[in-house]
Amino acid sequence: MQPSRLRLRALLLLAFAACLACCAAALPARAAAESSAVLALLPLAPDTPAGVEPLPDTDPPGGDTGLPEVLGILAGHPELALGALSATQSGYSQTQALLDITAGTRTSRSTYTPKDPPDLRFTRGDGDSGLIVNWIAALLRADTAPADITPGLLASSVPGGVGFVGIRGNPNLEAIAASDRDGQIASVSIGSPLTVAQRTRELLRRHRFVVALLPPATAGDDQLDQLIADRADDELLIAEQAPPPFRGPQLLWAGMAGLRDGHGTSFSSATTHLDGVAAGIDLLPTILDHLGVRTPDGVTGQPIRLSGDVDAQTLNALDERLSVIQARRMPALQTFLFAWLAIILLAGIVRDRVGVRFGLRLGGLAMMWLPAMVLVSAALEPSRQGELFVIAGGSFALALITDRLVRWPRAAAVPTTVGLLFYLVDLANHSHLIIRSLLGPSPRSGSRFYGLGNELEIVLTVMLLIAVAAWWRRRERSRGGAVAFAAAGTVLALVMGSGRLGADVGGIFTVAGGAAVATLLMLPGGITKKALLGALLTPVVGLAVLAAIDLVTGGNGHFTRTVLDGSLADQVNTFERRYELAWNILKSGYGPLLVALCALAVTYAVKHRQRIYGGVETDPLWRAALLGGLGASISGSLFNDSGPTLLFIGVVALVFLTTYLRAGPDGPAASGPTSASLAGQRER
Repeated sequence: MQPSRLRLRALLLLAFAACLACCAAALPARAAAESSAVLALLPLAPDTPAGVEPLPDTDPPGGDTGLPEVLGILAGHPELALGALSATQSGYSQTQALLDITAGTRTSRSTYTPKDPPDLRFTRGDGDSGLIVNWIAALLRADTAPADITPGLLASSVPGGVGFVGIRGNPNLEAIAASDRDGQIASVSIGSPLTVAQRTRELLRRHRFVVALLPPATAGDDQLDQLIADRADDELLIAEQAPPPFRGPQLLWAGMAGLRDGHGTSFSSATTHLDGVAAGIDLLPTILDHLGVRTPDGVTGQPIRLSGDVDAQTLNALDERLSVIQARRMPALQTFLFAWLAIILLAGIVRDRVGVRFGLRLGGLAMMWLPAMVLVSAALEPSRQGELFVIAGGSFALALITDRLVRWPRAAAVPTTVGLLFYLVDLANHSHLIIRSLLGPSPRSGSRFYGLGNELEIVLTVMLLIAVAAWWRRRERSRGGAVAFAAAGTVLALVMGSGRLGADVGGIFTVAGGAAVATLLMLPGGITKKALLGALLTPVVGLAVLAAIDLVTGGNGHFTRTVLDGSLADQVNTFERRYELAWNILKSGYGPLLVALCALAVTYAVKHRQRIYGGVETDPLWRAALLGGLGASISGSLFNDSGPTLLFIGVVALVFLTTYLRAGPDGPAASGPTSASLAGQRER
């Protein structure tokens, strides 16, 4: 053989050997670089029950920081981005919180049949597998919900299944988070609480995603230390407070390492738009996105991303504030009403009928100041008694000043305009005060995390109508008055509907209903077919504008995700869920009675409008505001899941407006039902 051919063959063999070596080196490197994820659930430290292996030290670390136990542990690890996860929507239960993690979608507890989840238990299966007993009951219950909810979807979406690391002697209910759609768990490791991190690392060799139950307190902190130290570069570590067996709304503390998107020391998601807070259903798309697995259709959770610089003390302060809001709402209203009654009685003692009329007028004006004072108290975050005093005392003090400085009925423009400006400014500031106020949404309950809740939608709509009616000087039907109501309603509807600011679709219909009625009543030519058609099309136009704004700004609101980007099934589910929630409110508790009272109040006011309103009834602007408020109440109740609640709030607001109008110096309470028309009153 010629030397040149030998050299050529040798070179080819060397090249082939080099290729084999490169391939051999690349294969393990690819396997090692394959992304993985760990969900480590850290429970609160309970009294050690019989049969559970005791821990050498259960004193919580960092106890002198004043932070809750789990948050204190997580805050001791600067590698973790801190935040909280909303556990469930509406009613909370430990089992439901775990099921929601597996489904990536949730709905209100009241829409399930039965409302409470079944009694689920973990047990060992064949070999090293596991299963959840009574899982079929959870599937059947999920089918009754007006949403595409699939328990076990997370584990079923991960190739090769999910591993679970539990603790010997523990019920290990947290294994639910690792179960697939059949209630099966691919691999289970049950052992000592002091080897959780080690056993988690062993399961990660076989599974890309592992759910691990940590021991509580210091022992859990030690295991978390080891998980962080052993974390690979492409491993997502989520350390979350294990859902506790408590009642009441829950925010569960969490820390995350390995998030790819965003920047900051805390996290958020498009579900909440709130720095430091995400939702439990956001874990599914976050984990699958990290593993490079497509998120299944029907999942409503959104990927969690780094967002903002929120420290542990700030998170704890937010949770403490949110935890007292629900308990203070009714006492605040009662304090306001009792204060009003005391003022009426005192004024009546001093000045008889004139004093009573003054007290009634002051109460109506104070109620218009109340929404603004609620934001003031949220900024101050006072004690319980302090908050009751700030809201009631501040509302009546400002009402007195306004009544003295601005003549009736134009004084109504001051509190309504100030209140609207307060809320618009705070919405632009990411709802910082609104979510901390007694009238704001309820992030702890998981129903809404930013912007305006349904109750505020109707309150601000009525305030807007009052402001326009009080400010407008020309007290007759005019095209200018119609334009004023229409323009103001358009601005408020866009703010409420914006995915980054307000309340999405429901706010559009609430404002549109009120503004359209008021606009029609102000047209100098009366209500024509053309004008009526335009009013009916107003919500449709509003939705189109909302879609454009949300898409351009990247608001990623509920309307965009479920209507524009969602399937027909998503849209049907949304429609069904809204009306099922509204129906549940209507038929439960005082719902039927409140609706009946609203109907009776409106019927009485219409039938005896001349006696109640006197000359005010002939003023077209106040007539437009009153009937527009009624239109907003009805449309809001028809197109929001709060249903009759909005009708009741709207009618109550109109009752206070009626009280203010009736009790003025020139109102019907001053000179009886034959009082002169307001058409010729002096401009004020």
